[in-house]
Amino acid sequence: MKRWKYLWRKEFVELRNGLNVSTTGWVDDITADGLTIWIYLSGGMGRVMIHQCDGIDVWRVDSRIRQNRSDPAAEKAHPA
Repeated sequence: MKRWKYLWRKEFVELRNGLNVSTTGWVDDITADGLTIWIYLSGGMGRVMIHQCDGIDVWRVDSRIRQNRSDPAAEKAHPA
């Protein structure tokens, strides 16, 4: 998705390189121009900053699929 400014905070997304899903996570923040996005990675793998020139696509995951994913704030509060 190249219109990152239309993603919402805490929205569950996939990070893709071409057709391959490299990882998943939750939107933390997006710049006003929509060119840079911060993602909390699934599984407690930290937070990353991605710029549209990095060649990574960010895809919204259907909320019906997301229902089995935990919230990143809950993962931080109760580490496994």
